[in-house]
Amino acid sequence: MTRTVELSTTVFCPSVSAEPSQAQFRLHNAGVVVEGDQLAEEAGLDEIFDIRLGQPPRAAVEALSGTGLTIGFERGGQRVALFIGGSESTLDRVSGLLFRQLLDGTEVAVCHPATIGGRVTDRRFEIGELRVTPGKVGCTGIRQPLNVDLETIVGVSRSKKELLGRRELAVDLRYVRQGVVVGVDLSLNPPRKLNLLGRYLRRSYGRLRQELRELAPPPPVVRTLTRLYTHGGRTDSKSVLSQESADPAALLEELIENDLVTLEDGEVRLEMLGWVLVAEQAVSGWNS
Repeated sequence: MTRTVELSTTVFCPSVSAEPSQAQFRLHNAGVVVEGDQLAEEAGLDEIFDIRLGQPPRAAVEALSGTGLTIGFERGGQRVALFIGGSESTLDRVSGLLFRQLLDGTEVAVCHPATIGGRVTDRRFEIGELRVTPGKVGCTGIRQPLNVDLETIVGVSRSKKELLGRRELAVDLRYVRQGVVVGVDLSLNPPRKLNLLGRYLRRSYGRLRQELRELAPPPPVVRTLTRLYTHGGRTDSKSVLSQESADPAALLEELIENDLVTLEDGEVRLEMLGWVLVAEQAVSGWNS
């Protein structure tokens, strides 16, 4: 059972009013409620199809400053967008609780592990229960229970998989476990829940991908990190640096400054940003 969460904040619902307004936002076990002088809306859990946390979309950028929470829901055959303002920490907590209410306990078809280090396993899909807890996602009721920290996720995509004789959409999740990238396939119905699961899994991973796009690492950096990946993400050998630079110390400093690696106890170790980069490079290689 999720306790009720309330906050007084700025809300904006373009289908109801052209202007933002102050209102009381409430999250409870049945869904969300917004009550104010200019706006009164309620959305049940089975009506919500999208949750986004981050910079407000163009439709709400003038109404909200900083971080915004977008909740998409259906009303009378129409799709409605509700934008909620507030501090990033508060909205992160609210969105996390809402994801948990929408997804935890859902029946899920899971193939785990589907891949290990890029190699496809012989595992088949099993039926289990999805588990969503703060900062984690997992699955119970299967041979090898799944419990993944969101901060270890290095890849999220969608594809069609063979499931019970049909081609079904699934979320392909990749995470780091003991220096190896492990792949998991997850499929659940209805489709809106699969979309919500994808959103939840990208909570940490999406921020790392944005950092990588802004960083745009050059080829020598990518090659160095890829070599480090082949060593299980850590090595005490400086050869992975000297193969790409005549000044390994300078290259190491650059990698550390950009949060791609860390130096601990004489070992060069991949940071999560570095893991995301090399995992994406590896997937490109496997699919080429």
